[in-house]
Amino acid sequence: FDWLERSKFLLPTEGSLRRAMSASFESKLHAALERVRTVLNTNKVPCLPADVHHQYQDKYFLAESMTNVAVASQVNALASLGLSKEQLAQLRAWAINSRVSLRFTYREEYALEREEAREVESPSRVHTETTETTPEDTDGGPPSATTVVESRVVTKITDYFWGFNATYELVAIQGVGKEPGDRLQVLSRTCHTELKTTVTLPPPFLLNRKQQFEREVDITWLFKHFSAESLAPSFEIHRDHAKCQTPRRNPEISDACRHFAGLRDWSSKVADWLRSLFNISTVLGIPQDLSPLSSSNAFVPVLPMLRQSSGAGTGGASGSGPGGDGGGGPPAEEEPAAAVATAGAEQAGILSALPTAQAIPQDCVLFGATDTNQLLAEEARSLRERLACVSRDFSGSRSAGSAEEAALIVTCNHTAEVCDQWQKSVDYIENLLRKQLIAAIGKEVSPADFTEYMHFHNRKLFAEAYAPVPFCFAVRRSELHSPEGTISIEEGAMFKSSLISTMVARGTQPHTMQFSLSASTKISFGGERFLHGFLSHRFSGRSPQSLTLISRARQFSSMLVLVGRIASAHVFEPKHACIVQNKDEVKIPLSLSMIPTPKEFKDAISSLSPEQQRFAKAFRAMQLESTLFGVLVIQIKPQLEKVLNLPENSLTKEIKLTQDLMQLFTKYQIPSDLLSFDAEGLELVGGASGAERLEAVKGHVRAMQEMIEEAKREEIEERERQLAYVTGGKGGKGGKKWAVEEEDEEEEEDERPVGKGRPPVRSHYEKGGKGGKTSKGGKKGKAYVAADDDEDEEEDEEEEPYYSKGSKGGGKSSAKGSGRKGPPPRPHWRARGGTKGSK
Repeated sequence: FDWLERSKFLLPTEGSLRRAMSASFESKLHAALERVRTVLNTNKVPCLPADVHHQYQDKYFLAESMTNVAVASQVNALASLGLSKEQLAQLRAWAINSRVSLRFTYREEYALEREEAREVESPSRVHTETTETTPEDTDGGPPSATTVVESRVVTKITDYFWGFNATYELVAIQGVGKEPGDRLQVLSRTCHTELKTTVTLPPPFLLNRKQQFEREVDITWLFKHFSAESLAPSFEIHRDHAKCQTPRRNPEISDACRHFAGLRDWSSKVADWLRSLFNISTVLGIPQDLSPLSSSNAFVPVLPMLRQSSGAGTGGASGSGPGGDGGGGPPAEEEPAAAVATAGAEQAGILSALPTAQAIPQDCVLFGATDTNQLLAEEARSLRERLACVSRDFSGSRSAGSAEEAALIVTCNHTAEVCDQWQKSVDYIENLLRKQLIAAIGKEVSPADFTEYMHFHNRKLFAEAYAPVPFCFAVRRSELHSPEGTISIEEGAMFKSSLISTMVARGTQPHTMQFSLSASTKISFGGERFLHGFLSHRFSGRSPQSLTLISRARQFSSMLVLVGRIASAHVFEPKHACIVQNKDEVKIPLSLSMIPTPKEFKDAISSLSPEQQRFAKAFRAMQLESTLFGVLVIQIKPQLEKVLNLPENSLTKEIKLTQDLMQLFTKYQIPSDLLSFDAEGLELVGGASGAERLEAVKGHVRAMQEMIEEAKREEIEERERQLAYVTGGKGGKGGKKWAVEEEDEEEEEDERPVGKGRPPVRSHYEKGGKGGKTSKGGKKGKAYVAADDDEDEEEDEEEEPYYSKGSKGGGKSSAKGSGRKGPPPRPHWRARGGTKGSK
């Protein structure tokens, strides 16, 4: 637990992770802005939105511009894969009424093609020396000759050559692609390589690979947001939509998020699978640098940036016309949108570009279409450069993948990077909006802060008679009496709780309700009635704050609190109850459950059968009637006065009597008839006064207490007698009592004292009391000689004695006794006392 307490301060929180990601993204943005400055003119200074003064609508224009740039980037990426302008227009026509998707299919196979045998010489050599003896020459030559023989080991190896073929295909599909006309092939290729092994089995990594791979992504959203004639993007946020809340949180951006997330995942999976073709060379031990395939390293034009003119102040707007430098102003001459978009694309040298006749307000600080198209052109240039680089690096690849696969991997990686950049850019706008709001308020608003604001707002909105009040009420009999306690409902954590505010309606007409104690007992009650309405506030994505019902009682006060449901106008169903008295504080957590609103309920049952609808409506009616939370507070003193036939307010100052009555009723369960004042026969003589009634009740209480004390004493005495029977009496301090029962009156009685050499004959022994002097610590054992049952047999005083157990505190064995431990004597004897501990 201590380690967890220490480590929880080291673990990153959600806020710290969000700040770290934001800081990392902003650092990348600053690096990208430096490259933008090299692309655009020197008089155009790109800045982050946080550094430029702008309007709220500029954030909408920025979100729309970034989405349009991302759409144009993806269209250009599809064109780089081999799709022509006519094919893109065909896919655009499919997307009007059908679903359009990209399907990547991959399959691989391998087979043994041939076998080749070869001989491999061992690098080591073996030298063999042979000596031959010859007759001695006449000239005195050597008598013998030595011959050296060199030999090598040649190993015959059989090589097995496996043909590895990988085929992949990228197809655009309309609907499910049932007909041949519903499929448009984007690209297709078959890769072949030869793998060599020295065994008859294929390489192990081929056995562990999946032989087929298929991945499909829906791109209908993409083809719905550009023009079929000019391929110009046409994304727009409907600001007047009921669900449009911010530039990030609106239906149009939400649909775009789903598209970009799916395309990013598809592109990453396809790139990873194609990269595995190049891993074959690594497995076979052929060195190859695969780092160029990890990312595209191409320029990503999706950037959350606004312009700042060099000659103007912060946020100044200057431009040479519509779509030029980002300046506003109506165009001098209206031109067809398709012609303007085509001209912009041709000018930038790309297939899809933003139309240069975009309507931008005069005071908008957003970059125009001409500047944005320059960024798209820079993206296309850097991507072509990157593709040419990887084509050179992998042109002579000995792996299954070649330059074509490397180019496809780079294109897929770049598409995934554009999708990821767009997602982070729109999140950056939302985060910037959040930071600006926090900076304006001075703090991050929590649900408790919003509740505090609603209290401030309600004070201005409602009249004083109808304004919500804190749910904290004093429990008292009248204005002349001091409160017995309080009832309140608080929300929040333990140390940061606050009272909830409710709108209260008070019932003035007499109304009687009832609740059941058992199946045969019902209690009716009246009194004041209050109806409370509570409005709970919570932020989206967070659970509402917890509520707690708190009951507090003052000293010498008491009340009964019942918690349950209002089943009907006359029935209260208590679930829990408790007596709160004498400075008690009871906290009851309230677990709330929410039921659907009328509109949600109507929408939910619209597709049900008539029988199911009737049942759902009946069950909802039960929920609306019987799920109303209710708290019933019953003051105990007034009820005691009624039960005991006492006048009103007679127990107000009778503190001891009230406490005694509570004890008798709750602890001893005394019936009220035994304590109440009996008024029978007094009506004829004018009745009894309040003091007389009170004194009579006190007398009944005293008599009942005396009877209880007497019962307690009798119970204690009975318990002592039982204990004495078990322990053999109290005994003398330091003495022992032996109860000897003579079985035969005619038997001669030994005059020797018991316990001093005299053997017990047919006697029952009882050790008494709290321990004697000789039984302290068992230092001295007791010897008992058992007599034979036969009366004629003589007793032998020298017979080996039997030793009993010494006793100190709990009948412990006499381990320190002087005598050794032996079996018990033959007569019956009981050791009473000392079994639980000698004092």
